[in-house]
Amino acid sequence: MLPGNWETGVYCSLLLAAWRRYDRNMVEAPTSSWRTYCGKAALILAICSMLLELVFYYSWFHNGGSPHGLMPSPGIWKFVGRIAFWTFSVSLVFAAFGKGKWRIFIPIWAVAYAFVVYMIAMLEMD
Repeated sequence: MLPGNWETGVYCSLLLAAWRRYDRNMVEAPTSSWRTYCGKAALILAICSMLLELVFYYSWFHNGGSPHGLMPSPGIWKFVGRIAFWTFSVSLVFAAFGKGKWRIFIPIWAVAYAFVVYMIAMLEMD
């Protein structure tokens, strides 16, 4: 079972809400500081992580991957998974250093991200 539209919708809606809040903060306080750059980097990395995770799952299942322990044939999933994990981790770190109320959306997105990854594995086991 591949990630469907509802998973992508959850990811995108949380990140869209964070971007809107980030833009609103930039209008209210237009001064640039390292904390605002950390916030922008966190949002960009979160989007990259989401897209890379989708590429990972499409490649994993396309090459015969299974949560039952069967390793698929080599493919793009081998390095995309690691990159997705590290961009996910770095986005959380940058969000911690960011400035603004939008930061609450990044941990919520991270929980949704982890839940969707878990659910994909559970649904694939059936």
